[in-house]
Amino acid sequence: MGCLKAMFVSAGCAVMLVVALIAAFIYREPIWEYSRQWRGNTGEVYVAPAADGAAKARAALDRLERRGGPAYEDLTAADIAAMVEAALARSDRRALDSVRVALLEDEIRVTGSLDLSSVPRNLLGPLAGAMRDREPAAIGGPLSVDSSGHLVLTVAYLKLRDFPFPKGTIPRILSAARLPGVAGARVPLPGTTTVGDVRVTPSYVRVYRSARQ
Repeated sequence: MGCLKAMFVSAGCAVMLVVALIAAFIYREPIWEYSRQWRGNTGEVYVAPAADGAAKARAALDRLERRGGPAYEDLTAADIAAMVEAALARSDRRALDSVRVALLEDEIRVTGSLDLSSVPRNLLGPLAGAMRDREPAAIGGPLSVDSSGHLVLTVAYLKLRDFPFPKGTIPRILSAARLPGVAGARVPLPGTTTVGDVRVTPSYVRVYRSARQ
């Protein structure tokens, strides 16, 4: 009898170990991201919108569109934050408040207070019961240029409070939160047209003139 009990205990431990390993594999990205956050190793420096940032960005983009204009223009994190803030202010529903932006290598991150009131709680996983209608949030990912010359943020990172969400859940949460213009995990950066290419560095976002200009 004692041997049988020991065998069942051993089998139960083995099953729990396998389940733990499978869970660690499935959630390896948020676990790693949380580890980086805990160690303070992300290198993020968030900045608020510049007072004249939206106008400055618009003027820079206008110069790119002019015949004989510059090959590229550089925008700061504060300029990008101001562009996002201006677009949100024009929308009927304020999906994101208190916008701040950080620039990383080949990635931008936007933080603020995200309206979750329209997000079904089953999309928020085990923390659903603890989430309020507005929560601190950060979204981030690479910038690219679509076929119309608009800058588009492809969201590969989503954090609510201090919990990073698995990449596969991001499109449904963003869609339910009704961020302006969102399509899947892609969020257009407002006010950008006829851009040819883009490069993101920790110091600036460089937007290039379209070859069609």
